[in-house]
Amino acid sequence: MSIIGTNFTEITVKKNKNVVKGIKVNNNLGIKSIEKMDLSFGKSNTQAGLKFVFEYVTKYEPEIANINLVGEVLLLESAETVEKVLDSWKNKKPVDEAIMTQVMNNALNKSTIKAIIFAQDMNLPAPVKLPKVVQKAKEE
Repeated sequence: MSIIGTNFTEITVKKNKNVVKGIKVNNNLGIKSIEKMDLSFGKSNTQAGLKFVFEYVTKYEPEIANINLVGEVLLLESAETVEKVLDSWKNKKPVDEAIMTQVMNNALNKSTIKAIIFAQDMNLPAPVKLPKVVQKAKEE
């Protein structure tokens, strides 16, 4: 199994008002759908694949701003695994944990980076805690 691409299909960033003290930032990532997607490699080479449509939402409360990212993770798999995943999804059963972990981590990494960039562009705090350098207290 290998991820062959991640694309964003919809990006919405909206700031309703200026940042206030006590702002709360909530992030959420969810899979909206899973679809079969035959992937072509050359004229005669087609391989089974899956398209996972995801949505990443960052909310700045109280009603300060929203960042919504919708995208797709494309996964190359065997025909048997593709059918198994689609069957699980259609019957509202858990999808293979190894596949979902790989897809969710990929979507989370790409989305978090984009959300940080958009937050900076809109003068909003980063949606995740960023590392900081801290000065040590001087000993006398």
